Amino acid sequence: MNANLKQKAPASDQLFLWTERSKGIARKARSGEIRAKSISHARNQLNRQGVKVGSLKKATSRIGSKVHLADVGAFVRQLAVMIQSGVPLGQSLGLISSGMTGKSKKTMQTVVRAVRADVESGLNLSEAMRKHPRCFDALFCNTLAAGESAGELDTALNRLATHMEKSLRIRQKVRKAMVYPGIVILVAVAVTVGMLLFVLPAFKSIYAQFNSDLPMLTTILLAASDFLEEHGLTLLGVLALGIYCCIQTYRRSQNIRNVIDVFLLRMPFVGDLIKTAVYARWMRTFATLSASGVPITPALESVASVAQIRSFQNATLEIRQAVASGARVSDSMEKTKIFPPESIQMIRIGEESGQIDSMLERLANKYETGLDDKVDTLSTVMEPMIMCVIGILVGVLIVGMYMPIFNLGGIV
Repeated sequence: MNANLKQKAPASDQLFLWTERSKGIARKARSGEIRAKSISHARNQLNRQGVKVGSLKKATSRIGSKVHLADVGAFVRQLAVMIQSGVPLGQSLGLISSGMTGKSKKTMQTVVRAVRADVESGLNLSEAMRKHPRCFDALFCNTLAAGESAGELDTALNRLATHMEKSLRIRQKVRKAMVYPGIVILVAVAVTVGMLLFVLPAFKSIYAQFNSDLPMLTTILLAASDFLEEHGLTLLGVLALGIYCCIQTYRRSQNIRNVIDVFLLRMPFVGDLIKTAVYARWMRTFATLSASGVPITPALESVASVAQIRSFQNATLEIRQAVASGARVSDSMEKTKIFPPESIQMIRIGEESGQIDSMLERLANKYETGLDDKVDTLSTVMEPMIMCVIGILVGVLIVGMYMPIFNLGGIV
């Protein structure tokens, strides 16, 4: 039996986890959460309610630990199913938290327990979730609050779960398109360095027996091999430090991110892929917020926060400002000159027919399908190109190693 006693505690109180002292084999000890000002205060409250405390500890969430979007999405989907099935909110949260096992879900379990304690002390679900911005952002909480106000909590949770699953899928697709070529290139570099460090030096004793000058290509390869043997570790350290500095600069400098975003958007294939991903995320987020009853102006503000690329963020904020002044969404989108004309036309039709939610949903599905096709096309195009590059690199190394032997035998 797993129980949690309701407490009328201020939001500033701390969350403690308690376990009841075992009363024999026949009865399993209860456990739960309680909010109190201190551990002694929590123990006194439990004693007054007849709980023989076996263990009592503060529930601490690891600030630096990472919360995965997939874990949050799975939690929201489970909660939506339970609420839709008629299970009380507090009980639903308790059942979900007890089912979270494994080290990777410890942080999420602590968050769910804290949300449950806040809900049972009188807070709305959206208010309780606002305390955990690492798991539930403003977009999530605003959508949930709109659903609570309309009395459609289960519907709002279902929309949010679908939105998070779609967003995760888009992220995975883009990552797949970028990671695969990167891994192949790293393998090519590793093979090249391995041949220069371990294979080519074995031929030096053979070359030393020749009484003629070595070909230019062989001389260059030998010089590269000697350089790597003498300065390889230094070069590796400098390269690692450079990559680390570039990553930190990218994270901290908005200007650098803007420059890189512009460069990526102008690249063949890659730029089109990124634009499609942004369009899909933009339409899906707007559709979720609009269908949940969030007003257009705050909805567009939330959409801008998930656009990630500065040009799309600025365009979305311009649309928000124009809509706040009385303009239509489609007309405002057209003025930014950043959205495809067919998308603008479909949204205009949705505005005129009063079905903008369904139009945004269709556009999101369209771009997500297009993203799948572009990722497959990019993989199909890049795979033979990368293989050709690897083949050329290995071929140059082999020819450079055997060219002196061929010259000696009169083959070349």
